[in-house]
Amino acid sequence: MDRAPRLSFTGHGAQTEAVVLLLHGGTPDSLAPVRPFDPSVLRMFPFGRSLARAGGGRIVVAKLRYAVRGWNGDRESPLADARWALDRIAERFGHLPVGLVGHSMGGRVALRVADYGGVSGGIHGGDLSRGVHSVAALAPWLPDGEPIPLLGRRALLLAHGTADRITDPARTTELAEKLSADGGNVELMTYPGARHSMMFPARPWHDLVSSFMVKTLLAPVPESPKAPPPH
Repeated sequence: MDRAPRLSFTGHGAQTEAVVLLLHGGTPDSLAPVRPFDPSVLRMFPFGRSLARAGGGRIVVAKLRYAVRGWNGDRESPLADARWALDRIAERFGHLPVGLVGHSMGGRVALRVADYGGVSGGIHGGDLSRGVHSVAALAPWLPDGEPIPLLGRRALLLAHGTADRITDPARTTELAEKLSADGGNVELMTYPGARHSMMFPARPWHDLVSSFMVKTLLAPVPESPKAPPPH
């Protein structure tokens, strides 16, 4: 069975101004290959469609499918895949800002690779001349001992449902408070009664992420000049 990461792009056109990489969830331990119809993979598709609509042709959506389903302890399996994807994005869209959207394990991945320097370097710390500009971590998996992400000047959205029983919303709040206290550019959104799947309803999650990425990655569209009033 093939165990290699897969990366696909949608929405590439002449108006492209930014790229958003979707990072799906997984399991703590599994070397089973990720299948294209796994629920964690399919759950990210509506985020891609919402981003494409909100971007109006200005955002390319990159969808990563990890090689295997698990984090796998010290192997940290999905991190290598995410860094590989960022390298491919830099090769293809080197001058464009990048956003990361991760759910559950994908949220953990997004927070870990936000400052990845890539094949071209120069993206670490607070340098936003290229590479990752903004991160949305949705119901992120933040186990004991998880390091504080190196946010720099990047914008971070943390969102969690209060009824999540898979990952801990309290830890997401604690991370937001820690980063904010250190001067980070952090937004925290909590959804009362929402569970880990980000469904029922799903639309608020999609709209939240899309508006955040448009706000942090795209230049504002200038308003058309108003016609002078008739004399």
